[in-house]
Amino acid sequence: MSSYVDSVLAEGERIVYRASISHWKFVFSYLVGCIFTMTALGVYIATGNHTGASLAMFVIPLLVGLVVILSAVIRRQTTELVLTDRRIITKRGLVSRDTVEMNLNKVESLHVNQSLMGRILNYGDVTVVGVGASLEPLRGIVRPLELRKKLGGIVEVVVPKSNP
Repeated sequence: MSSYVDSVLAEGERIVYRASISHWKFVFSYLVGCIFTMTALGVYIATGNHTGASLAMFVIPLLVGLVVILSAVIRRQTTELVLTDRRIITKRGLVSRDTVEMNLNKVESLHVNQSLMGRILNYGDVTVVGVGASLEPLRGIVRPLELRKKLGGIVEVVVPKSNP
């Protein structure tokens, strides 16, 4: 299955940079999922007998833990942020889809916000501001400063600075 962005590229348009969401954005979901999964395993070991009640005490937390982890992984894998030589494309969602595209000649600025942990672990929030509108912030982008650098290089080519 090809990505959404690959299916909407125009003739001759090429991908310059493909960003992804950091696993650190989902660390709370991973932690909660692991706690439920470990609790299920602890119940399974502690209740040597496999009666209906002890089986339910094992299966329910196991399913909850796996669903929490799987939903975080799916959210991460189904979010795309792509910079092409003509536009910025963002897409979120698996079943329902939320997409936003902005032509590079409409981009005014790119805001990058990084917390202390974001700077240490190299992730941050990115907001693209355009003429009259802005993309909703993309939270937890891996290497946000690299995205800003690539966008700056592309915008220079698409919209060259005028010389007085």
